[in-house]
Amino acid sequence: MKAVALLLAALAASARAAGDGPYWLQSYAPPAYHEILNAELEVKSLDAVEKIVAAIQKNGGKLTQPLAVFARSDKYGEQQLSFELERAKAPALLKALRKVGRLSEPVSRPAGEIVPLDEVRRKLARLSREKAEKGALLAQLPATAEAVDELIASLSTVEAEVQTAEGRELWNVTVRARR
Repeated sequence: MKAVALLLAALAASARAAGDGPYWLQSYAPPAYHEILNAELEVKSLDAVEKIVAAIQKNGGKLTQPLAVFARSDKYGEQQLSFELERAKAPALLKALRKVGRLSEPVSRPAGEIVPLDEVRRKLARLSREKAEKGALLAQLPATAEAVDELIASLSTVEAEVQTAEGRELWNVTVRARR
């Protein structure tokens, strides 16, 4: 146990000297999407919802839940839709939606805290390098070696999730029938 504490202290001192702080304790919560967009689509009647869903699907979008589950009010002439879309396909979908009705300019906001990908990559590289350099010592400390492996796996997962989220958007669209 004393050896584990000494190893962790040495790694912490090394990290502080590099200005990273205790880099193995930092956790990241990557968002599922790059951004969330909200828009309103004015149509002649809610019968257009089927065309809208078809346009979403044709452009690679996917509803976040079955259509029947989304809020809809025939009395007020409104239908809520939420769907995932690859960012690269958004311009084509916008064009298709504008053919169905009058679309407001989408309002965009970040989907969550921005994960500093460069920092994640630096930490991942550093932990991997230190694991390779201190392999003999880590072999004598199986719990510490396991912790290092878990940290490397966690950072690798975060890196992959951030890269995946970069290409995806979440759209929330309120479809309104003209009155």
